[in-house]
Amino acid sequence: VIPALGIDVPVRPVGLTALEEDGQNYFQWQVPAGYEVGWHNTSAPLGQVGNTVLNGHNNIHGEVFRYLIDLEIGSEIILHDDGRSYHYAVSQVELVPENDQPLSVRLENARLIENTQDERVTLISCWPYLTNAQRIVVIARPLEQNSF
Repeated sequence: VIPALGIDVPVRPVGLTALEEDGQNYFQWQVPAGYEVGWHNTSAPLGQVGNTVLNGHNNIHGEVFRYLIDLEIGSEIILHDDGRSYHYAVSQVELVPENDQPLSVRLENARLIENTQDERVTLISCWPYLTNAQRIVVIARPLEQNSF
C-alpha cells in the first residue's frame, strides 16, 4: 500500500529467469504480468534485517509503478503479511542508467537490490515511461528508524 500514489495491490513471490543473449548467460528477475508487485524471493522477508526487494512494471501490465517517480522523501509504504502491518517511510529515490550500459555499470546498479545489514524495503521499476533506459529505485526504512 502506497497511500500517496493510491496503490493497494497484492504482492507475490518472483524468481530469476536464466537467459542467453549473444552467447552470454545472465539472469533477469521476473516481474508480475498484472496489476501486482513482485517480491524477489531471495530477498529479506518482511520485518527482518536485510533488503526486501519489490518490483513492478511502469508502462505495461497495469502500470503498477508508473508514478513511483512522484514519491517524496517521507512518503509512507505499508506492507501486510500474516495479519501484521509493516510501516516504512521513503528515505531515498534514485535513478540509475541501465540500457546500453557496460556490465560494470549494471553490476554497480545491482548493489541497490543486494542484501543489506539494515532492515529496508527497495522498490524498483524501469524508467522513464516511454524508453525504460533507466531504473528507478526507491528505498524505504522502518518508520520508527527514520529521521527527516
